[in-house]
Amino acid sequence: MLYQALPEGQGDRRRTSPTLSYASTVLLAACAGVLFGLGLVHATRIDPALELAAVRSTAPMSRDVRGFASRQQQAAIERFQETGLRPGQKFPREPKEQIRTGRSIVADPVELQIKDFEGQVVGSDNLSLKVARPETARGLVHRYLMYAHNSMRAGTASTLTRGDVRGGGKKPYQQKKTGNARQGSRRTPLRPGGGVIFGPKPRDWSTDMNQKERRIAMATALQSASPDFVVVEDLDGKFEAPKTKSMIDFLGRVGTKPSEEKVLLVVEGQKRNALLSARNIDRLKINKPTSLRIVDVLGADKIVMEKSALETMKNIFGPQAVNEAAPVADEGAAPVAAEGA
Repeated sequence: MLYQALPEGQGDRRRTSPTLSYASTVLLAACAGVLFGLGLVHATRIDPALELAAVRSTAPMSRDVRGFASRQQQAAIERFQETGLRPGQKFPREPKEQIRTGRSIVADPVELQIKDFEGQVVGSDNLSLKVARPETARGLVHRYLMYAHNSMRAGTASTLTRGDVRGGGKKPYQQKKTGNARQGSRRTPLRPGGGVIFGPKPRDWSTDMNQKERRIAMATALQSASPDFVVVEDLDGKFEAPKTKSMIDFLGRVGTKPSEEKVLLVVEGQKRNALLSARNIDRLKINKPTSLRIVDVLGADKIVMEKSALETMKNIFGPQAVNEAAPVADEGAAPVAAEGA
């Protein structure tokens, strides 16, 4: 009891019991201890939650706790301990380097040997064209190759659908009571003589590509093929008569094998005897520097070029191009042919 009754006759006056004084003292001491602890934590500025999180992140996960986690959770825990990344977080990406694609560059000069009609070295020349940048050269040449292939396609393939085939207006037989599958026309694509499902129709396969892009792509292909170049003197008057054997012997003397590898012969102007001597060789193609085709350049193992044709090619594709407005070859056109042939 905290209070005890007083004897009668003393009215309502009461006195405090010693038990009340002891309880009050204990309560005050506990409050003081709590206040002292809170003041100490605030003074040292230690966050218990942060300290507990740091301990959890550095301390290895016990086997007992891992046993209750799934495989994905265990992988996430191990990843967090190794990298500090939580699920869904990634390392910040480094900014990518800006690739300049709008300008061309001048290639390093490549020395080319000049040979005479007998295959002897009589001089040298340099080849340095205005080409695409290394990071865009491959894609540009590929686009030009696709442009050339698409330009060669006639696009005349055509088929008849079930609506274009003649006949088939009458129902072959009644809908039921025959035991056969129901049919509404004899020209269904499922029967012989019927239409074609999703067959080809005439279309234009050609694509667009700027003339400047085509010129740079061709120059890039020519510059990359410079190790396969064979520059010879002009062939004016070298072939007295059209003869295939004379052309084969000439190509063999300058270091090519037309019977084993594909050869592209580039001549300046119309040389009738040379053209007629070369037209019967299967792996040999002949053309002019102003009408080169990307398909022939990329497909050739060796490129035999006259010295005058090399100078014309420099004027078109070189860094100081004299004839900037020269048209690029139409890829759909046929190679050059001899006059009167």
